[in-house]
Amino acid sequence: MDAMPLGTDGKKKKRSQLAHFLRSRRAGLSPEDVGLVTAARRARVGLRREEVAVLAGVSASWYAWLEQGRPIKVSDGILDAISRALRLSELERVHLYRLADANPPLPLSDPDLPDSGLFQRMVDTQLSGPACVIDRHWEVLAVNEPAAEVLRLGRDGNDNFLTSLFTGSHGERYADRPLVARQMTARFRLQSSYGADDARYERIADRLSQADPLFAELWARHEVEEPVPTSVEVDHPEDGRLSYVLFTMDLDAAARTRLLVYLPPGIAGPVSAWQ
Repeated sequence: MDAMPLGTDGKKKKRSQLAHFLRSRRAGLSPEDVGLVTAARRARVGLRREEVAVLAGVSASWYAWLEQGRPIKVSDGILDAISRALRLSELERVHLYRLADANPPLPLSDPDLPDSGLFQRMVDTQLSGPACVIDRHWEVLAVNEPAAEVLRLGRDGNDNFLTSLFTGSHGERYADRPLVARQMTARFRLQSSYGADDARYERIADRLSQADPLFAELWARHEVEEPVPTSVEVDHPEDGRLSYVLFTMDLDAAARTRLLVYLPPGIAGPVSAWQ
C-alpha cells in the first residue's frame, strides 16, 4: 500500500488542522448514525476514537495518533476508509485529502452540475467579450455569441475545447496556434493529474494523438502549466487581428466547471500584473 507523509515540522499547522477536523466530524456523529449499538448512556456525545478506528479498519492507537496531529503516514485507501467511517460529504472528503497533503480525489459519484442554462445566461448577459464555460474534461457547457463568432466555438454544448483547438476550426483562429496549443495541452495535462483514475482524460488524449501529430508531440512532452492570464491574438476574417488576455476562473472548489473569458488588453491591463 503506497503511503504519503503528512509532512515535517514545517507542516505542523496543517497537521493540527487535520486533527481538529477529524475530532469535529467525530463529535458530530452518534453511534446510531453509523449503525453501532451501545449498552449504556454516554457521558459525552459523539463517536469514540476506537469506534471510528473499527469502522475504518485501522488500529485504535494509529487513529489516535492521527487525531493528535502526529507526523505519521497515511494512504489514499485509508483516507477513503476514514471518510466513509465519518460519513463525510464529497467536499469534506476533498478537504481531508488536502489537509493530509494528498492529491484531491475524484468524486465517488458524478456530482450534479447547475443547469447549463444558468451558465448560458451568465456568458450571454454578463460578459460582452468572447466567453465560455467548460467542465473538467473541457467539454463546452456554454458559449456566448462573440465566442461563437470570433473563436468558432459551437453553441450546441457538444464541443470539446481541446478537441476543437486541434481538429476544428477553433484552432485556426489563433495567430500563434503552436504556442496556444502547447499552453492548452500543458494545462489539460495538469488538470488530468487531479483525476489520475479518470480514464476519460486518456481517451481524449489518445483520440487527439491519433488525429493530430502536433498534439501527439506536445502530449509526449508531459509539460504542465497553471491556467494563468495569457495574451492571445485571434485572426478574424472581417475585423482582422484581435488581441485578448485569456482568463481562466474555476467556478467551484473542485474545478468541475471553469469560465474562460477573453478580455481586450485595455480592460484587462498588462498580463504581468496578473502573474
